[in-house]
Amino acid sequence: MEEGELNPSASSSSGNDELYNALHQRLVASGEWQRLLILLRRMLDESGWENEFQSFATGKAKQQPVLSVPDLIDVLTPHAKDTIPPHVKTHLLEKLRDFLDRNLEDA
Repeated sequence: MEEGELNPSASSSSGNDELYNALHQRLVASGEWQRLLILLRRMLDESGWENEFQSFATGKAKQQPVLSVPDLIDVLTPHAKDTIPPHVKTHLLEKLRDFLDRNLEDA
């Protein structure tokens, strides 16, 4: 997933894809997306997650006989998602819910 994109793969229908796209567009247009990215980076850095993940990634890369970025991404992505501290996930979800509550009536 590229920076600035939501991942609609969790949804199976085009209706959900449209909802994700509309939410993403509204987040970007309002500047909220950038604020959330900054908050996420700060919280991950403060929790030590970033350093731990970097060490894990370096170790996995060194284990590969021939470095393969796609293979590395396949290993790192689930690990990254699984190791994000729960308080970070909870706080960001609260921020998203607040944003939706403030903007739902405009949709």
